[in-house]
Amino acid sequence: MRKTALFLSILALASACSDDSDNQDLDAPVILSATLNGEDHDLEFNAGDAISLAVEASDNEALGQIKLDLHDVFDGHSHGKVASTWTLSEVHDLSGTQTTFTETLQAPDPVTAGPYHLVLRLLDAAGNESEFAELDFVLRNGSEPQISITDPDFSQGFQIAKGQSFNLTGSITDNIDLAEIVIQVRKETEHSHKSYSSTIFSFDKDLDGSSDLSFDLGSLSISIPSSAEIGHYELYFSAKDSEGNYGIYTAEIEVI
Repeated sequence: MRKTALFLSILALASACSDDSDNQDLDAPVILSATLNGEDHDLEFNAGDAISLAVEASDNEALGQIKLDLHDVFDGHSHGKVASTWTLSEVHDLSGTQTTFTETLQAPDPVTAGPYHLVLRLLDAAGNESEFAELDFVLRNGSEPQISITDPDFSQGFQIAKGQSFNLTGSITDNIDLAEIVIQVRKETEHSHKSYSSTIFSFDKDLDGSSDLSFDLGSLSISIPSSAEIGHYELYFSAKDSEGNYGIYTAEIEVI
């Protein structure tokens, strides 16, 4: 009789443990959308701007926290100096199963101009973490190099066949002096935290130590390798001055 009672107690305990395991929340929360000033791409702001962040978040049981991580994505080269860049790291508590988190991000002034990156992550009450969401933007301060592309006209869409080349015509000016120019044609990897699966063209000119206030591209020939993968690429053009400010120009290129 005692053995039977003990056995039944063990079964009841095992059943309770099994029920706890079955009820464990293993579903990650989801970031449904994320915007800055209502937009999620082609984002440009000025030093001193108040920028409105809105994130739609959802979870099957209960939301826990949202993490914000903002930092620059400068090229890391040593040409020129870098003044004060914008960094931010915050954690905010959330509640409920669905909410829209809002926060006003105050861009510093003064601040170094250039490309910046905001990474968002969610935790639910059980500790499950969402896939991250990213928002990339360019911050301007009025002193960054100015890039002018006069040809081709990328506003109407630009296609080029593999193995062909095109001429890039334009100029760069700055109110102090230029330190470096980088031009790339690169293919972005999805969900890559700004990494690229392939760079099919690269031009890098060091002007460090010069007193150049302008640089004329003339007509720079950009060749698309015949081995390039068909698809969408980004023309990325950055110009850095001796104060560490970046002027950024980007355009879409379709390789066919």
